[in-house]
Amino acid sequence: MIKSILFTVGVFALLPALLQADTVLTEQNLSRLEAALPKLAKIKQDDVSALHNVRLQRHCDWPRHANEVRAQQQGKSYLAEVDKILAEHQLTPPLFVELTAKGSWPLLQTLQPALAITRQTLPFLPQTQRQQAQQLLAQTDNMTQVVQSCLTDADNAALRQHQQRLINLAGKLPGSIMPNPAELLATPE
Repeated sequence: MIKSILFTVGVFALLPALLQADTVLTEQNLSRLEAALPKLAKIKQDDVSALHNVRLQRHCDWPRHANEVRAQQQGKSYLAEVDKILAEHQLTPPLFVELTAKGSWPLLQTLQPALAITRQTLPFLPQTQRQQAQQLLAQTDNMTQVVQSCLTDADNAALRQHQQRLINLAGKLPGSIMPNPAELLATPE
């Protein structure tokens, strides 16, 4: 009887760790990402803003996502530098793409009110700004749909646990495929 009670208590005590084992959003991976970000930020890229145009396809095959993102950046000399930094921090390109995409979920959620306001102001924006806003909205909507469809229960539990940390990290990603929140809130000129 006592053994079964202890076993049950032990299983419930391990449950949070077991849930996180099925997600890339672990303490260890987030620490690796945080350690890699300063070095990644120093990489001189041809056009950092071009990463805002990267579109993830609607699937949850992260190695394929990594290959697709790399194909969209083909010929960029900094890819080897990125790979070297990721390897130094025990991150692979697929893990990095999945980690940053899923890690962006809390920021995507907090941006929703600003996105709604941007949608409402579209008819009043000059054509150039309207096109930029529409492109930004399309990119954010795509990212939201892709990430949301790939989140597991373990991911959602980890997202709740690390929410503020992930919001802070998303803002530090160099050349992030996430939109710049300041762009969403910019007033028309």
